[in-house]
Amino acid sequence: MSGLVRKRVIALIITVSVLLSSGIVSGCGFFVLENLEIIPETPEVVIHEQVVPLAQIDPAFVIPMPDAPGLLVESNNKAYVDYSNKHLGYVTVGFSEATDNMLRVLIITPGGNEYIYNLNPGIGDVFPLTSGNGSYTISVHEHYVDNIYKDILFVTIDVVLSDEFVPFTRPNKFVNYCNESPVTAKAIELRKESNSFLDMVDAVYSFVVENISYDYELADTVDFNYKPNLNTILENRSGICFDIATLTAAMLRSQGIPSKLVFGYHYNQNTGHTYHAWVSVFSDEDGMIGNHTYFNGGTWNLLDPTLATMLGQSVPGINGSVTSTSDGSVYHALYYY
Repeated sequence: MSGLVRKRVIALIITVSVLLSSGIVSGCGFFVLENLEIIPETPEVVIHEQVVPLAQIDPAFVIPMPDAPGLLVESNNKAYVDYSNKHLGYVTVGFSEATDNMLRVLIITPGGNEYIYNLNPGIGDVFPLTSGNGSYTISVHEHYVDNIYKDILFVTIDVVLSDEFVPFTRPNKFVNYCNESPVTAKAIELRKESNSFLDMVDAVYSFVVENISYDYELADTVDFNYKPNLNTILENRSGICFDIATLTAAMLRSQGIPSKLVFGYHYNQNTGHTYHAWVSVFSDEDGMIGNHTYFNGGTWNLLDPTLATMLGQSVPGINGSVTSTSDGSVYHALYYY
């Protein structure tokens, strides 16, 4: 893909792994489409939003949730892309017609990276813009035959984020929760026991590590359509790295703490490079999280709850500011959600 989506039937070669999956978590779908109309574009309204971790502000903090106000929309009789909140790091995409055909959303980032998602008909879903400022192309495609997809809609938008944190402070396609979610309720419960930002991060991290076990059976059988259901993870108290990292990110985000769900490769001298999911958390403060994870203030810090779940919090070498060793790359990030 060259970076431009052309108006013709294209061969969209789907190389979808676990991270590029589909589905809507029950109870936390976002926007149901009814009568979709072509909405004329209106002048952009620039809104500056300061994101501050909840533990550092007053209790009146409101959990940030996405919406689709319809101020900036590209649409036709089949689909729409609402980019009114592009400055907040997300777009909402929907497909209005009933269809049994597979639907795809393709987002090409300013750096040329491609993010491919499944899309459910009749549902408007939230997709993050996680590569910073610049030009993004968002397109909707419907399956035609074999690996051939036909173009339904595309739009190119210029994005200037309110700040670097906004794409990582709300629910989206993968990190899917809502105000009424059990995951949100649990995070609020943990916050009441926390006296500082680092206390809150530590409380979430410790809860996940101590209560969510690694599901080896699921890891052996999971397919590319898998997507975490946070309610199920909490209920069953188990999951794979995708689940564990997503649960951690959702609990932190629901309390205003900027958190990235990251996919990439983890290096182990015994097993080599393994595809993996972890979390990156922004901290203004220096301090310990868990027994062996140190956060540096003023930067994004790596947090791997899955590794700690599998080996225990005493596992050495999970330092928030260290991502490589003499053995080679330990964590190599590819995708952010």
